[in-house]
Amino acid sequence: MDFEVKIIEFLQAGRSPFFDAAFQVISQIGSVLGVLALCVLLLIFRRKLLGWYLFSYGFVYLFVNLLKEWVQRPRPYNAFDSISYIGDAVMDFSFPSGHVACATAIAIFLGYFLWQQYKGKGMRTLIVTFCSAFVLLVAISRMYLGKHYLTDVLAGFAISAVICTIGIALMRLYEKSRAKKKKEKANEN
Repeated sequence: MDFEVKIIEFLQAGRSPFFDAAFQVISQIGSVLGVLALCVLLLIFRRKLLGWYLFSYGFVYLFVNLLKEWVQRPRPYNAFDSISYIGDAVMDFSFPSGHVACATAIAIFLGYFLWQQYKGKGMRTLIVTFCSAFVLLVAISRMYLGKHYLTDVLAGFAISAVICTIGIALMRLYEKSRAKKKKEKANEN
């Protein structure tokens, strides 16, 4: 755990009003603002995917919050005097990071949506790069702000990646099943 404290201290050593504000904004985009933006995007362009996103994100949210209550790991700024909290103080627990779990769900479903829209290799590389950078920035922001340890953000990422990947796999199975039934019904007529 000592190395995790050192990471946060290193990030906070470069504190400035600009980084304080920027990382607070990035953190919010990886949470409520990002969820709402993705919901609007999917509502307009791909309603079926919206349902699966909300289904998967619901499981991510539930699992992360149950794990927080079970583990009850104190936030870094509560556990170490050398770590400042930047922004609002948070009253719940640190492990795992809900913001990173949320950002990962946003990135996976946004990436999946865009992947379906754009077939070019260059564009797909850009999509993966953008989505990965987004999650990484949210993870760094949570540590910079003194809210999470490295293992918190890694766990938030892993939990969300697994649940959302299962959600997309279930969606694809469901769509294939529906397409097969439609085809069988059309052949009967």
